[in-house]
Amino acid sequence: MCPKQAEAYTFVALEPYLREQAFVLMPELKQFRKTTDVGFQNLILSFSGRNETFLEVNIGVRHHAVEELAQQFLDNLPEFRKEANTLVVSIGKLSDTKYFRYKISCQDDIYNSAQQIMDFMNERGFRFLNESSSLASLNKIFNDKPHLPVKYLYNQIHRCFKAIIVARMCHHPQFMDLVECYFGTLQKLGAPERSLMEYDRLANYLLHYCPN
Repeated sequence: MCPKQAEAYTFVALEPYLREQAFVLMPELKQFRKTTDVGFQNLILSFSGRNETFLEVNIGVRHHAVEELAQQFLDNLPEFRKEANTLVVSIGKLSDTKYFRYKISCQDDIYNSAQQIMDFMNERGFRFLNESSSLASLNKIFNDKPHLPVKYLYNQIHRCFKAIIVARMCHHPQFMDLVECYFGTLQKLGAPERSLMEYDRLANYLLHYCPN
């Protein structure tokens, strides 16, 4: 089964279940999305392969206030900024199973994969999305251990930007220490000079930013 067929059948298999949870299919973005009071939650399906198809599933949240500020200083293309997640993690990584993907060769694999995805969402996925959507939760995820990578974000350079935004919005008492810490992280990650300059510009902006 080719990736295009697998994609279409998987969307059909998952759509009734996710619709009941208020998730809407957005096939052009390869995802199901639920609007929240602060942004959205989503489940993103990525298909790859030729003779056989592999499916990787990511789940994530977007906090609009964080992203609307962060995207002004990051290097994402303008057309993708409104779709950017604040957190995103694969089912495999969330389950501590590296490089986990579903293999799809036939119709039975579609149903089996869909059922496993639904089971995961019931057992852990929805809880993770709901618990990670608030500013307080994001502050804990981003800033409790500033010297360590965040498990729920692929781009650790972007983490540094989002982390100080969240810290400022949450009136973090160690805000200036975090700014310094993440600047050091950017240097260790080999961030390009432009990113360092944008980070410095963001930090200066946040000094005069008045969160609600």
